[in-house]
Amino acid sequence: SIQVYGWRRVMASDAQRKFTELCQLKYKEQAVWFLNGFWGDGVDSATCNRVWELIRKFVELDLLGADRKGENGNELDQFWSAKFLEDMDTAMPSIQRKEAFRAIDHDHNGKMSAIEYLVWKFKKGVPETVNAPQGDNAAAIKKAQEALDAVIAQLNECEKKLEIQKRAKEESDAALAELHRQQKEYDDKIATLQAASSDSSKTIVQRNKAANELAQLKGEDPLPLRKSKLTQEAKDRALQKAIAELEAAYASLEKKMAEAQEQLEIIKKKSGGGKGALWWMQRELFEVDKSLPRAKQRFDHSKPFSYDP
Repeated sequence: SIQVYGWRRVMASDAQRKFTELCQLKYKEQAVWFLNGFWGDGVDSATCNRVWELIRKFVELDLLGADRKGENGNELDQFWSAKFLEDMDTAMPSIQRKEAFRAIDHDHNGKMSAIEYLVWKFKKGVPETVNAPQGDNAAAIKKAQEALDAVIAQLNECEKKLEIQKRAKEESDAALAELHRQQKEYDDKIATLQAASSDSSKTIVQRNKAANELAQLKGEDPLPLRKSKLTQEAKDRALQKAIAELEAAYASLEKKMAEAQEQLEIIKKKSGGGKGALWWMQRELFEVDKSLPRAKQRFDHSKPFSYDP
């Protein structure tokens, strides 16, 4: 009937409006919505790894675009969308990529959001996507995300401390090299004067002059050498301070990572959905761990990431 048809149009319009709102979320949030909603329905841990790489590509190309929002972005313009399809769907001919873009661009704004691409890639519909269940453990997921955000912030702090430590090491090495140069110059001069002061082929005046200079030189280091020693000692102290601060930052990071992992384990033990969000946070923790010195890593990075929430 006309009444039923009109109702369906309203429902479809409402779904499109909600889908447009999803397209405005950040890349990660779009991906998590999709993974949450279709977990067990074409989405599993292996699929998540593929989606992770797709989102990384979105972020990479976004940073090359005009706005350069990166992780804070939500969609690629037509040029970078074409580049995305060229890189990530290599088996597709150019003409098909243009047709694919038209099919992907549900809101017809000439851009491609992550969730538009995922809906097309995994053959899902707009209504089922906007109504896809997100779980009833939002509070627990939010708490875990806050713990993970603290990890990311501390990782950034560690990276800053690492750069400081690297610069301190370079300056310390340069100061030590200069000290060695000055010391060698001093030692060579001592050896030359010692040889001259006992050289029988020289006159007594020449030998005495060399002996006097030798005594003066041995009595006190020359100013450049003294300065090099002081500089090297200062640079070494700065290096030791930088190392201590870096170790303290890593210790804090390890503590925050353990806290975040604890929150993820709590979510995993309880039913309530949100498996896509749980997988994503665990992958983020894995990537943080990957950036640590090998001795501090907790995960096995010799194998591809695998996690079943």
